Amino acid sequence: MSGWQIRGVVLAALAAFSSEVHAQTRTDTDHELDHVLANGEVRPLAAIAAVRLRQGRVAYSYYSGFARRNADGTVPVGPQTLFRIASISKVVTTIGMMELVEQGKVDLDHDASEYLGFQLRNPDFPQTPITVRMLLNHTSSIRDADGYTLPPDHRISEFFDPARKPDSSGYHFTHGDGHAPGTWFEYCNLCYGLVGTIMERASGERFDRYQQTHVLGPLGIDGGYNRMALTHPDRLATLYSHQPTGWEAETDIIPSAPTWDAASLTAYKPGANGTLFSPQGGLRISMEGLTRLARFMLGHGALDGVRLLSVHSINLMLTPTWQYNGKNGECPYPIPSYGLSMARLTGQRDPSGRETRPYKGYSGDLAGHLGDAYSLHSGFWYDPATGDGFLFAADGFPDAGQERPGAYSSFTRVEEELFTSLAGAGK
Repeated sequence: MSGWQIRGVVLAALAAFSSEVHAQTRTDTDHELDHVLANGEVRPLAAIAAVRLRQGRVAYSYYSGFARRNADGTVPVGPQTLFRIASISKVVTTIGMMELVEQGKVDLDHDASEYLGFQLRNPDFPQTPITVRMLLNHTSSIRDADGYTLPPDHRISEFFDPARKPDSSGYHFTHGDGHAPGTWFEYCNLCYGLVGTIMERASGERFDRYQQTHVLGPLGIDGGYNRMALTHPDRLATLYSHQPTGWEAETDIIPSAPTWDAASLTAYKPGANGTLFSPQGGLRISMEGLTRLARFMLGHGALDGVRLLSVHSINLMLTPTWQYNGKNGECPYPIPSYGLSMARLTGQRDPSGRETRPYKGYSGDLAGHLGDAYSLHSGFWYDPATGDGFLFAADGFPDAGQERPGAYSSFTRVEEELFTSLAGAGK
């Protein structure tokens, strides 16, 4: 080998080594998110998993903290860690519903009563039908009241029993405010329990199985709405709250007893109680899964050659059917407009009076949903025009209502910091 050949081999080896070192070099965004994990709340968070999309592709990702703790130590968070993702679940539930709409089994503007098998009417407005669309866009005049889930041996109609009176904590209709169904936005998880019930009655399938067969499976998304039926239960994260006394497990504890008794599930008849597997917030999904979900939405209803929905259905989900005008709704979240399970961060003010700008200098039009439950905050946001996206799950907050508030929006301080750090990542 000549001297020039030897020199070329050495230079190639050095270049490869330099490239490997560079790939391992931590970025400014890494350090910023390390700081959020350790200092974003009054006590450190348990975990942050985050992905930055640019033109529909993963441009940056961050995983740090623990998915769960056990006697042997901690299990780290990674791209396949399954989080109970909270209200982002509503987006995936709506995809399943829209399949039934396309099949002609459900009409969005039809009286929901006829799909549910019982009369669903706000007694203040007995002549005004509550439609499926109103359930999906939170304008039904139904409210969560003292709860929105029931065990399998109950029927969802019990929530609306005439014995429940307007002055009781278990009354699930708005009362005395003059807001007829379809005219007022009030965020309502129970509405998605009703949606799940309609889906069961229209399909004849139990909600969790329907979603697995017709949505998650075809899209190649690991996870599901039934914790006891996960293909990879070893990937499941336990959600924790961080108290002055230490970490307290909130949900998805491993090992744990089954959520429901096997006999009661066997006896369950689909269409009786769609709250069973929490259509509003019970989806377990990873950052890999959320990335595939974003690609599906950006693909206008198709992913990797598999089409589940038409372009028209995706546009229906995205198009606001309610927009806040200063006097037509209330909501504790940064939601200035809402379609079918999809909010739009346009920068306009939400019902709290704060602008829906997730980070300073934002001037986009992100579509998607937030999540907030069991001391986890999550985000599924993407720009339909550019393919840019912000996907994240942050676990280990203090108790609900004790989080540090945002500096300029209705997001929490941690969410603002996550958006801000991710905004500049992956360029």
